[in-house]
Amino acid sequence: MTNNEFVLLNSKLITVFRQYGVREIYNPRQIIFTKNEEAQNLYYIQSGMIRVYIPYPDGTERTLCYFPRNTIIGEDAFNFPQRRIVCTDTLNKSVLYRCSAKELLQKAIHNPDLTLGILTFFMRKITLLHSWIFYAQFQRNEEKIACLLYTISSTSNSPIKLTHGQIAEVTGMSRVTATRILDSLAKKNIIAMQYKSLEILDKQTLREIFENKEFY
Repeated sequence: MTNNEFVLLNSKLITVFRQYGVREIYNPRQIIFTKNEEAQNLYYIQSGMIRVYIPYPDGTERTLCYFPRNTIIGEDAFNFPQRRIVCTDTLNKSVLYRCSAKELLQKAIHNPDLTLGILTFFMRKITLLHSWIFYAQFQRNEEKIACLLYTISSTSNSPIKLTHGQIAEVTGMSRVTATRILDSLAKKNIIAMQYKSLEILDKQTLREIFENKEFY
């Protein structure tokens, strides 16, 4: 499937959310759903940035990843039992469309393109989640950040709207270390840093930083 075909299928899936879903506005740091609660709905992110994390009994949290706009979260609503396996909240003001898994499946029964769109979208998301886990094998922090940025840039050509602190949080390093590595990548003209975001300038060189590792 070409990227243009994927975009077309994705647009049909998004249309269902906008037509049949409930539009909701979330304030910064507002919880969308929490681990172990019943999972009935999926959410299309129209705008904003969503954090996925796991809470620990001692009150600390482990941030797993971030999802930007034009992404769908909450696919554990298709699981059995229908229970959330992670928590999510918003980093900034966000607009989401909430649609039940049951409603989505009912629309897909008589629409082969929508069915294919759902399957294709979530297969791509599985690949994305694999890559979030992928950089756990890296010993060098530069490889972790390069893999993270490469993965995110593979899903969109838009600037990556993550702060240095958020990148450090996901990759498990200090903010100082993350900033030092990002500064180095910027000096090599691999990335361009902006306020609370960055742009990939040389994707191939970014990939070569971790080229000796098998990529999902």
